[in-house]
Amino acid sequence: MAVKNKELLPRSTDSADKFIRKVTPGQKDIYIQDSTVVGLVLRVTPAGKKLWHLRYSVQVGSGQWVGRKNALGAFDDGLKTRSARELAEAWRVRIRQGKDPLEEKKHLAEERKAKQLQEIAERQALRTVNDAANGYAVKLANPSSGHQDGGTHAMKILKNHLLDHFGDVPISEFTRQHFFAAADPVLAAGHNSMANTVLLYTKALFQYAVKREFIQYSVLDCIEKADVGGKDKIRSRVLCATRTKNDELLELYRILPNSGLSLNLKIAVHILLGTSCRGIELFKGKWDHLNFDSGEWLIPGENSKNEDPIIIHLSEYSKKWFTKLYELTGHTDWMMPGKSKVRPHMLPKVLSKAVCERQRDPNALQKKTRTKNHSTLILPDGHWTVHDLRRTAATKMQMLGVTPDIIDACQNHRPLGSVRRRYQHGESTEQMHIAWDRLGDSLMAMSEASYSGDRLKSTEMAPMPLNDMYREMDHQSL
Repeated sequence: MAVKNKELLPRSTDSADKFIRKVTPGQKDIYIQDSTVVGLVLRVTPAGKKLWHLRYSVQVGSGQWVGRKNALGAFDDGLKTRSARELAEAWRVRIRQGKDPLEEKKHLAEERKAKQLQEIAERQALRTVNDAANGYAVKLANPSSGHQDGGTHAMKILKNHLLDHFGDVPISEFTRQHFFAAADPVLAAGHNSMANTVLLYTKALFQYAVKREFIQYSVLDCIEKADVGGKDKIRSRVLCATRTKNDELLELYRILPNSGLSLNLKIAVHILLGTSCRGIELFKGKWDHLNFDSGEWLIPGENSKNEDPIIIHLSEYSKKWFTKLYELTGHTDWMMPGKSKVRPHMLPKVLSKAVCERQRDPNALQKKTRTKNHSTLILPDGHWTVHDLRRTAATKMQMLGVTPDIIDACQNHRPLGSVRRRYQHGESTEQMHIAWDRLGDSLMAMSEASYSGDRLKSTEMAPMPLNDMYREMDHQSL
């Protein structure tokens, strides 16, 4: 309970100031009334703070009088007795005129808040699509929650198709017309899948902008792939023989040695076929993860697409090509080392681009700074990609009698159904080993039949040139 001091503040302002300075705090609040202004009280807290406030009464409701107090300021902050009395008298005049200090403070606080919200809205209205994209790029680059490539691919697509044209548009003024103006040229060029990719990354950017309060809602939420490039086609290109198509692997094995690919990239093609792994899993692989003695290759979770680790059994075919790759790059930590210190391993797009550029029309004009071997990897059934090798390996397993669930396990696909994923965490190790061995035996037979004693040529070693030792090794063992 507060303590009321029976002593009043002296009438003289100087004397009152001296009196206040000498007041000693107690264990409870001390209230000292002023001797000249009715309702003016000094409060001394146990912490030693000396605060002025004015007590007054106002009518509320049906005429009932309610006592209130209005804080005026602190003595220690410079509000001395003379100023406190003048301020209290001024408020008493206004109270007699029907004003309520607390209501006025509340009104002023609401005005300040409204002004702050207005200023925030004005600042947000000035923020552009580029401003949101800068923040989105930081999110994608986050090592733990961002994209595996640090957002490079996504931001490149956004820059080329959206930001270069509409990056300076205030994001609150961005409309669906802006988006279609960016997507329509892509569609006009016949790149429907890329148009859908532009939609995917643009919608993700605007969802980020909503969460970070750049905008209240995204104008792109109602747009679907069907409104842009149509549903993505499921790619079915395989190189192996099926009931409805002829085999192209023999032809690939025949043309690969003279394709102009560097030796490590040629070997990568064989490894991708023999293990059925993803390109990124090989290109981010380290030699520490592979054990030649046990014939096992660990792909850690941070290297896999679904973040699930997997141990791949090496067939004789895969072990053969990993051995050749180790002879080239085993002196480094990485299976596919790169030149950059920032990214010490090669990117899968190096192989993807090299394969793509070697499937141009033989009569096409030579592009400046591009390979002269621009038609060395053409196959009978048309264009193929590096990822088709993974699909080919899976199809080859299927044609060899491997069941779909084992093929999924070999490719590190998560099982369908949340119940199975929740309760079944074992592996069909023996069946998976058999599947990889069957695949490897088939590929080994085809490759040996195709080469007929030919050797791979060690041209254009990337990303580093072969030294004399590797050249000698290449001619003798390959």
